[in-house]
Amino acid sequence: MKNLDAFYLFVKVVQQGGFSHAAAQLGMPTATLSRRISALEQSLGCKLLSRTTRKLQLTEEGRRYFERLHPLLTEMEQVTGDIQGQSQRMSGLIKVAAPIAISNTFLIDGITEFCLRYPAIRIELLQSNDYTSLLDTDLDVVFFSGELPDSSLRARRLGEVHYGLFASPHYVEQQGMPMLPEELDQHHIIQCWPHRNWLLTHEDGRRFHLKPVARLSVNQMQSAVKAAIQGLGIVNVPKHYVAHHVDAGLLRPILSSWLGGKRPFHMVYHNRELAPVRLNTFIEFIDKHMRERLASTWVRNWQDKSEEE
Repeated sequence: MKNLDAFYLFVKVVQQGGFSHAAAQLGMPTATLSRRISALEQSLGCKLLSRTTRKLQLTEEGRRYFERLHPLLTEMEQVTGDIQGQSQRMSGLIKVAAPIAISNTFLIDGITEFCLRYPAIRIELLQSNDYTSLLDTDLDVVFFSGELPDSSLRARRLGEVHYGLFASPHYVEQQGMPMLPEELDQHHIIQCWPHRNWLLTHEDGRRFHLKPVARLSVNQMQSAVKAAIQGLGIVNVPKHYVAHHVDAGLLRPILSSWLGGKRPFHMVYHNRELAPVRLNTFIEFIDKHMRERLASTWVRNWQDKSEEE
């Protein structure tokens, strides 16, 4: 029946006691819902609802339609829910990609916890810093560090990863501790992707731009940190990535009142309207996990409540 969808909307309006509440539950604009009901009334050739400024009332025809349709549509919802529950069990494969540094620290903890909680779900994690090519694949979720190349992507901004300068105690003993950013030109620098140029920001808002001449340049953070631990020079890396090295005394902060840079961190995914239950559950679980981990002394939590869905 061509009006079946419109009848469903009509029943929801009556159940919720008005257009605004029904529209909120259905996730559609109130004006759109009102137009759909008006089109249904025009198609039927009778008024179903009497609209006043204070209340919404059923007409006699509307009452008869509602009494007949309500149990039928309720049963249809129940059948659909039963079928979806069977076809969208918490099992199956989820394909994920993430930057190497984040996936080796925060993310792998969350994925492990998720797998332990849902043993019938399998996770395939691709660790890569080649973000842009990953966005064009059939992956379910891509974690993206940096500004999104396409603003139309469906994404959640989880936070900002903060960078800092670090060196080994041995290096500081041999070369001295810089007290000002201007002194960095006199030190050995280890460059690591993506920070070829350093924009340092003081906690009082001052900025300092540095184009260091590096003694060593690498494109993998793990190598840069290892070289810094061995005393080669000063490295600019995410604070969370070296937190355990600092705690162990292998590295120490340099110019600790200066931020070495920051990069937004996103979770990108396809349209979730038809996504299986396992994927929606994973997204919500990892969202909560990452926000809790990002809200620490090493990074700044991004209080952005907006979400493109």
